[in-house]
Amino acid sequence: MKKGLGPLAAALVVMGLSGAAAAYQPGWYFSASGASSSIDDADGRLLTSLTSSSDTTTTEPCLLSDILGDTPLLGGLVGGLDALLGTTGVSNGCLLTLLGPGTTTGGSSDSSQLNNVPLQVRFDGGFAVGASVGYLFEGGFRPELSLNFSENDITGARAFPASGPIATAESGKLRATRIGANLWYDLDFGGSIMPYFGVGLGFQDADIEFDGIDDSDSGTFYQAGAGVSAWLSRRTALFLDYRYIVSDDVAHSSSSTATNGGTTITTNVTQDFEHRVQQVTAGLRFTFSDAPMTDTDGDGVADRYDRCPNTPKNVQVDSTGCPLDSDGDGVPDYQDQCPNTPPGTPVEPNGCPVDSDGDGVPDALDKCPNTPRGVEVDASGCPLDSDGDGVPYARDQCPGTPPGVEVDANGCPATDADGDGIPDFRDLCPNSPPGIPVGDDGCPLDSDGDGIPDYLDECPNSPAGAQVLPNGCALKGDCRRPRPGEQVDAKGCAVDSSFILRGVKFEFDSARLTAEAKAILDRVSQTLTAYPDIDVELEGHTDNIGTAAYNLGLSERRAIAVKEYLIGRGVAADRMIPVGYGVTQPVADNATEEGREENRRVELTVRD
Repeated sequence: MKKGLGPLAAALVVMGLSGAAAAYQPGWYFSASGASSSIDDADGRLLTSLTSSSDTTTTEPCLLSDILGDTPLLGGLVGGLDALLGTTGVSNGCLLTLLGPGTTTGGSSDSSQLNNVPLQVRFDGGFAVGASVGYLFEGGFRPELSLNFSENDITGARAFPASGPIATAESGKLRATRIGANLWYDLDFGGSIMPYFGVGLGFQDADIEFDGIDDSDSGTFYQAGAGVSAWLSRRTALFLDYRYIVSDDVAHSSSSTATNGGTTITTNVTQDFEHRVQQVTAGLRFTFSDAPMTDTDGDGVADRYDRCPNTPKNVQVDSTGCPLDSDGDGVPDYQDQCPNTPPGTPVEPNGCPVDSDGDGVPDALDKCPNTPRGVEVDASGCPLDSDGDGVPYARDQCPGTPPGVEVDANGCPATDADGDGIPDFRDLCPNSPPGIPVGDDGCPLDSDGDGIPDYLDECPNSPAGAQVLPNGCALKGDCRRPRPGEQVDAKGCAVDSSFILRGVKFEFDSARLTAEAKAILDRVSQTLTAYPDIDVELEGHTDNIGTAAYNLGLSERRAIAVKEYLIGRGVAADRMIPVGYGVTQPVADNATEEGREENRRVELTVRD
């Protein structure tokens, strides 16, 4: 692309982004354009035909180059052929001697043909101008007839005989006049910038000025291209596109006659090549038709450009065909009972500001949008300081604070250390774990009153007064919540009377109980004492770290350690059987640390 087309391309983009131009008007159009034209190096062939005649015998030596003349292309070509064929110093009718043995006699004639010598022609840049007339359909198709004239410089050529390439110093021009039929398609995205693409074919006449030769040739061409239009108005558009043109072979011929030693040599040379043209075209397109366009709703905006094609009759619309909405609240003026609503204000279907609580203050301004009906509010829509804590209702996040309670800047009790929603001044359990359901006193809920809070209780409905294990379950007559995959009875209780003694831990890689574990086992001993007729199995379990044999032994030692501790707390030894299961009965995935932690456990199972 030439430098002069850069600003035009930039202008097209800017106009498209600004949206200043209108969409186009269908109908007949005329366009005029200029282009930067370039031609790829062309491959072709060089055909040379020689005809000789002689009335006398000649013994004068001659060169093939003397016969063919000294034009830059031919002289250079046959000079190489002289060397290749060994014709230097040939006498006695040199051309005939070259082509076959013997001598020529008076009145004889013969001919020689050199065929299909490869040829390459080089081109420099050029220009093109053009004009077209076509019809712009609403669907986006644009058939047109075009006239184009281009001129490109020929900077040289090379022939490739068997002896090797021969460069020439020719220069010239290739001028082409093309008459074609094109079909373009516009991609209409609703803006003023409109991409397009298309194809075409037609007839061309090529005039060649080359090495003093002025010749012409004609044939067909076809092209493909793509570009973009920027509509300045509904009738006028600037356009910029790229076109790739493939033309038939272009051929030119020359003929010369020379006499050497009584022999007349006629040389006919034809050069032809197929050339491919690239053009970057810029131009102006003008639509001069007043083709009518459909306007279904009669609002003055054609359906093609109407974003609201079903507008009621006599409703005022904007340039897009949509009803006016002066305050931009989404309710058109003809339906808006409050046409001057401030920007960004939520509105009702009638266009008036939303007032959810009916306190007379629109939600957009209401800092207390859920004020009870009939409560007097201030300008912000909030009740006056109803709890008398000194924090206006508009800022009071705890509007029901009891009188006399110290509050923070938000109107809430000053502290709630455990974040359970119960302020410290009435929280009996100020250190409840985060997220645990608590009662009005701030303590974790204990539905069955067994001393085990619900969030830790596997049997939240234990019989009243029952002595329970640390997991909240009684050894008899209780209902344990099933673990994943466990069998349940008709009431949904776990069938297996096995209880995990959570918190019973051991020192690393040993069977020595931790202080926490001993405290838990103290409660276990109390429960076993309360049920003297029940025998249990003490099960030791490990994770999968280590060998199976080692883990089996470790789990058995830990089960024994639990038994010995319980014996020391008054539980009869014959009521307890220690068993080690190692890694064989995991309750969680050993692939995670959390899972392995759960698998390192002691269970107490009631024996039948």
